[in-house]
Amino acid sequence: MYQIVASDLDGTLLNPEHKIAPFTRDVLQRLAQQKINFVFATGRHHIDVAEIREKLAIPAYMITSNGARVHNSQGELVFQQNLSAEVIRGVIALAKDDPALHIHMYRGDQWLLNHENEQLKEFHDSFSYHLFDANNPPVDDVAKVFFTRDDGDHEALVKWEQSFNAHFGDKANIAFSTPWCLEVMA
Repeated sequence: MYQIVASDLDGTLLNPEHKIAPFTRDVLQRLAQQKINFVFATGRHHIDVAEIREKLAIPAYMITSNGARVHNSQGELVFQQNLSAEVIRGVIALAKDDPALHIHMYRGDQWLLNHENEQLKEFHDSFSYHLFDANNPPVDDVAKVFFTRDDGDHEALVKWEQSFNAHFGDKANIAFSTPWCLEVMA
């Protein structure tokens, strides 16, 4: 008998509309009834994942922001690893003048973005971004910084990956979570 089941969300547990399908909901609820621990393991923000957990009405652990935050099944923070202020300031200073680039930050209970993106407002139900000033970014309690482009141009993001690694590769983990999302983490 299994003691624990863990799953990613996007591209795994969620359907193409970023929703939990009825069959998946039933399976997760049956796991909870059988007292099998479930873990969401994702790059998403913990607030976003907590909303999904609440809709499912199951106790579940959450490993979020690519491992930078861990919450127990009651929603209590049990682990966090923040990105250094030096790396945050540095990657944002390098990238802030590229108008095609969206700079995202997961900070505390917030999702921050450097400029408006209407497409992202439609993507999420109630958890949405707040704007931040890229010339004066917040640097405390930041789980990760990540970069996207409206056009999804992977090759343009690869150039940013190379630049970030050249400057901060020894101080941060810099990786693609998808071809259109470049992430910088502790």
